[in-house]
Amino acid sequence: MNKAARFWLLAVILLALVCAPAAVPRHGGAQSDKALTAGEAHETPAAPHKEHEAPAEGAHEEHAEHYELPNFMMYIHAFNREPIDRWLAGINANLPPLLHITWLNIENLTYCLIVIALISALAMAGTRRRALRPTSKLYVFLENVVIGLHDFFAQVLGSETKKYIALVGTLFVYILCMNVFGLIPLMKSPTSVWGINFAMAICVFLYVQYTAIVRNGVWGYVKHLVGEPWWLFPLMVPLHIIEELIKPISLSLRLFGNILGEDTLLAVFAGLIVLIPGVLNLPLQFPFMFLAILFSTIQALIFSTLAAVYIALMLPHEEHA
Repeated sequence: MNKAARFWLLAVILLALVCAPAAVPRHGGAQSDKALTAGEAHETPAAPHKEHEAPAEGAHEEHAEHYELPNFMMYIHAFNREPIDRWLAGINANLPPLLHITWLNIENLTYCLIVIALISALAMAGTRRRALRPTSKLYVFLENVVIGLHDFFAQVLGSETKKYIALVGTLFVYILCMNVFGLIPLMKSPTSVWGINFAMAICVFLYVQYTAIVRNGVWGYVKHLVGEPWWLFPLMVPLHIIEELIKPISLSLRLFGNILGEDTLLAVFAGLIVLIPGVLNLPLQFPFMFLAILFSTIQALIFSTLAAVYIALMLPHEEHA
């Protein structure tokens, strides 16, 4: 086994051991962090409670519980609950109900920004000293990543790859990093939240429509919606519009469901350890961490590849080849 394989095997084992002690149930909505208190951070319940207090009159019903590994934003809210809740209440008092902010929103956005900062720092550090014959191993690694992504997406975009690799390549790297970020102790995968994925899917949708209008012109875009034969336009136009609107929904739901399922599976198996008294603290979720890394890569590849396919379908027909 070479050094790289031994390193990644040791890293996954350490992550499994560190993540093992606790798995906590979370609720959606504004009350999402009530399950985690200072004492509960190290005591995992055997199963979600089946009995809940009756919700107050006019209050929204909470979403179903799901397990997830604890993260540092949970602890920040748990130890500073009252001032944070007062601060959020003051902000939400001046906002319409649809724009109300919860701690869960801040938590998810924080991890997105952390991933962006890490990727940016890595890119700047790797490309700081560029040369015709680079000696930096980080620069060579990043260059190989870019070349590999270019060669892969060239199978979809052909001669147009250079123009659109910045979008689809960035999507792949960003989504992959967010997917595996939850495997780091006290961190969370932002893609386990549908809103984050839907925002990325909306960006892809708008860019695809913009590309279609710029490359084909307004009349060419209308002809694409009308389809052939033209006399079927009363049927084809609504179908094409529905097809375009469904694309961001399907993109986001696919990624959300898979990453949420992975995180829940890891949390459940991590929580099983404390349910068996007198048993060694074995990382039962260890085998599933390899699957999580594999599926995270596949989901990032699917999202970015579909974005490339949507762009290719909107290019002028003579350029599809």
